[in-house]
Amino acid sequence: MKLIKRALKVAIVSSVFIATVPFGGVAAEAGSNCFTHKTEEKGFFNKLNIERKLGGRVQLRLDRELSKVARKHTREMTDKNLLHHTSDGQMRSRVTNWQLLGENVGVGGTVESLHVAFMNSPGHKANVMHRSFRHVGIGTRYAHGRLWVTVVFEAETNPGTTLRMPSC
Repeated sequence: MKLIKRALKVAIVSSVFIATVPFGGVAAEAGSNCFTHKTEEKGFFNKLNIERKLGGRVQLRLDRELSKVARKHTREMTDKNLLHHTSDGQMRSRVTNWQLLGENVGVGGTVESLHVAFMNSPGHKANVMHRSFRHVGIGTRYAHGRLWVTVVFEAETNPGTTLRMPSC
């Protein structure tokens, strides 16, 4: 698990690695025809919000800019065929307007099997259920015969990215 915090515009990085990093309604996608979430990404999103509802948490909002960040990392993992977290420096340079970030990464067969694995892992589950998280970005990709996923969680503000977004 990896957790990154920022306080009062001063970057304070706290890394807690347990194969996850803390990083509903669909936000920021309305009116945008140029960025659409994949079926698998929507599947993860729905499962996350079901868990949060059952746990008495607020629903996450699916954010296209955080999803762009998540997709970039998923591509990096598949290009290397290596499961790993986004480095603190990369995360800080890719996401703007944040207070607390988290990240879950995984590789497996299906959305369902990966979701079950996340929920059976204390660190991953902690990210899913973190009370402060309000926004989520999800990036999936099939490669090497498996489904790869990066889930980026963000708290309190409306996140943004320094990555180039499609202009529509």
